[in-house]
Amino acid sequence: MIIIGITGSIGMGKSTIASMLKFFGIPIHDSDLVVKGLIETNSLVLKKIKKNWPEVIDIIDSKEIINKGKLSEIIFNNSKCKENLEKIIHPLVHKKRKMFLKKHESKKKIVGMDVPLLYETGLNKICNYIFLALTSEANQAKRVLNRKNMTKEKLISIKENQWSDEMKKEQKPYIINTTYGKILVFILLTFLLSTIFFKEKVLKA
Repeated sequence: MIIIGITGSIGMGKSTIASMLKFFGIPIHDSDLVVKGLIETNSLVLKKIKKNWPEVIDIIDSKEIINKGKLSEIIFNNSKCKENLEKIIHPLVHKKRKMFLKKHESKKKIVGMDVPLLYETGLNKICNYIFLALTSEANQAKRVLNRKNMTKEKLISIKENQWSDEMKKEQKPYIINTTYGKILVFILLTFLLSTIFFKEKVLKA
């Protein structure tokens, strides 16, 4: 099984890359989507978050719901709270990722992992190839600040908790520049996948 890691800071375009890989029939494990699902539907996560931060729990139609906006404000302004949340979430994400890889190891030759903190968590070590989504800081800010509940301060906080783009580029990933639109990204991905298919075929010959 060949694992492609897809990474990049917020607003860089990694989700676009992941979507295009799905178009090519490559199964994708989306870490952000898994986290979202755990926060919205997992009763154990709800219970632990309620115990640590009862103020982020809203009652809607007699049902307890985690207010992701309130939770986000807390963890991005308190590193200890961020660490505590990661201790709750990360083991469950790891378990689901392991199940994903197990599910596809004998069925698909290539899978993708969409992981914002790929290098920071050391998951790059299990990847055969890494696609790094990049765009200019100005373009990144323009994309991110259009999102709901996003501020310049929150964007800065997110970036401060990640490797810099320069550090990531030093690891020599395949760089996908998303500045110039989806058509060019699609063309570049088509070329890269063709290169990988050919290389892997040669290696197995």
